[in-house]
Amino acid sequence: MAYRFRYITIIFLLLQLHAGCGNDMPDCFKNAGAAITYEVPVSDFTTINVSEGIELVVAEGPERKVVIQTGENLKDNISATVTGSELYLKNATSCNWVRDYNTTKIFVTTPLLTKIYSASQFAVMSEGVLHFPHLALQSGLFSETASGTFKVDVDNESLTVEDNQSSYYVISGRTNQLNVSFYSGDARFEGSGLTVGNVYVFHRSSNDILVRPQQEVRGTLYSTGNLVLKSQPLLVDIARLYSGQILYQ
Repeated sequence: MAYRFRYITIIFLLLQLHAGCGNDMPDCFKNAGAAITYEVPVSDFTTINVSEGIELVVAEGPERKVVIQTGENLKDNISATVTGSELYLKNATSCNWVRDYNTTKIFVTTPLLTKIYSASQFAVMSEGVLHFPHLALQSGLFSETASGTFKVDVDNESLTVEDNQSSYYVISGRTNQLNVSFYSGDARFEGSGLTVGNVYVFHRSSNDILVRPQQEVRGTLYSTGNLVLKSQPLLVDIARLYSGQILYQ
């Protein structure tokens, strides 16, 4: 009987706590509140830096625009600012014990973009095809951060992918030059749907790199991760320094 009473008391207290988790509560106990969408004015930028806790959707368009979708109680913790030529998207919320895990999504439209750096555990996605001539996708290069997913469709001159941790890259479309550098960790590149002229790989990940080169593929396999070729390029010049293999599919 005493156990049942304690159980009911705990449930009651938790319900009271949840009901009071409004905007004045500490971050850990603050619920997201009603969903809101608003635009943030920004100056010109050519690169994007995404913090932990943000899902990013990038589109190509004639005017630069940043639209944030989040909970009304979290608005003060979400920022979009430009320093130099870099757009910083930051979620300063410290923890989320009583709300949904993924509550903040930012939509960025821009006529020009050269780099996206993500420290988020959530996805970076393109809306439509990105024609930015030279684009770099990066994660985990400067410190230990969360690892998310890049789902991007391109039609451009060159694409560079760099990772030092465990992000997952799903890239489709077309590019003339693809450079994939995995310096460590468990990152994976899924390029089965990406038609490429030439490919260069620096592969120290324990996961695989899948590419579809038309002309040539060059580089080095340093670890256990494989290079999977989804085509028969004219030239394959790959050094194998460990157990990673070149596989044809």
